[in-house]
Amino acid sequence: MKRILTPVFLTLFALLIVSCDDEPLDEALQDANGDAGSGEVTPGGNFTATIDGNSFVADGAIAITLYNGEIVQTSISGSNISGNSISLQISDEGVGSYTLSDPIDSDNPGDGFAMYAQLSTESFPYVTNINSTGTLEITEWDTQNLMVSGTFSFEAEREVENEDGSVTVETVNITDGEFSNVPLQMQGGEDPTDPETPDANFEVELDGDLYTGDIQAVNNEDGLQIATENGNNLFALQVFNPEVGSFDLGSEDEAVVYYTTDSEDENAPLYISTSGSITITSINFSNNTVSGTFTGTLQDSFTDQEIVMTNGVFENITFQSIAGSDSASALINGEDFEANTFAEGSIVGSDQVSLNFVSDLDNRIVLNIPLDPEVGTYSISENPPYSASYTADVDTDAEVTYDAQVGSGEIVITSFENDTVMGTFSFTGLADDDSGDTVTVTQGEFTYEF
Repeated sequence: MKRILTPVFLTLFALLIVSCDDEPLDEALQDANGDAGSGEVTPGGNFTATIDGNSFVADGAIAITLYNGEIVQTSISGSNISGNSISLQISDEGVGSYTLSDPIDSDNPGDGFAMYAQLSTESFPYVTNINSTGTLEITEWDTQNLMVSGTFSFEAEREVENEDGSVTVETVNITDGEFSNVPLQMQGGEDPTDPETPDANFEVELDGDLYTGDIQAVNNEDGLQIATENGNNLFALQVFNPEVGSFDLGSEDEAVVYYTTDSEDENAPLYISTSGSITITSINFSNNTVSGTFTGTLQDSFTDQEIVMTNGVFENITFQSIAGSDSASALINGEDFEANTFAEGSIVGSDQVSLNFVSDLDNRIVLNIPLDPEVGTYSISENPPYSASYTADVDTDAEVTYDAQVGSGEIVITSFENDTVMGTFSFTGLADDDSGDTVTVTQGEFTYEF
């Protein structure tokens, strides 16, 4: 989960039109080719490839095209009884040539991505990215007989963590991919026999005035985010761990609401929630819809002027699910630290950024680096551009911050490409409570996408 500490909130809603989680293959094969109640599955068509020189023959294959408004997504997958599977996913349909690239790089998205999974192991699947791409050629798209044929090839990568904490990048090369007469399912779209999908609705009264707007929503490592635009007005809410229940807008650990009257003017008032609650009444992670209510108070971060929110409602909001890439880990006096909340903070006009890595919302590591860091090794300094700190027991009476001591360690930038920075760090921190206590931070590693 990543929390944004600066007004650049619009960047959260540059949605990547790609889905990494379609209907389970076993269920899809039953639905398309056999009787789901009989326990038997008739394999669909032919699906073969060569994986690092070894033959792969699927025991079953399925193609699924999903329609959601103007969004079209197609997944073509083959799986064998050993639990290995190949999946090709594109944001389109029909005969044509498609580039398979990075599923989370909005700057270089290609037409889709490909994945090779070994379900019999605990390792993550191999996925194409900007360094390892591929191609998909759909040669037959028969919507009358519901059959798909084509060819494919791709390279893919995955990261594997070693016992010593280091990470190894493994690659796989898939060639000679071919599929023919694979059954095609077409889901969504306009079908007069289907019940009508309820219209999405988002509205709230701000000091008694009704506010509505165009809706965008996403669920990713930052949690659930719903944004509405009305002209230059932007109203957005965020729940960090979405589920059915109520979330306190007075707690930075649970939820937050933002509102600005001019999203294009960095000097325009920015109102942030100080009290109230968001209640999620229903959320469905299968069809990606959410409904709920909210009320509370917003406060201008500079003038303390307040706006009262009443009768806030969001109904049947469709959100995109996107996997995240942020990670951070370290040893604090030999004890494991694993971040699960990520944030960046900066001052307008500054060329520095503070990366906040928080573990279970209790302990925090902050690394201060340039906005455009260069690959290299940098000794810890007292102030930016390369400084750090560790805070224990965040937001409690026992909170203590340990500031990294000059020359006690280093921040190493190992990579900075496509707005993603990777590196390592280590330092010794001195407590700010005059106790003289210190902490030793070692084996620090991080990946952060701006």
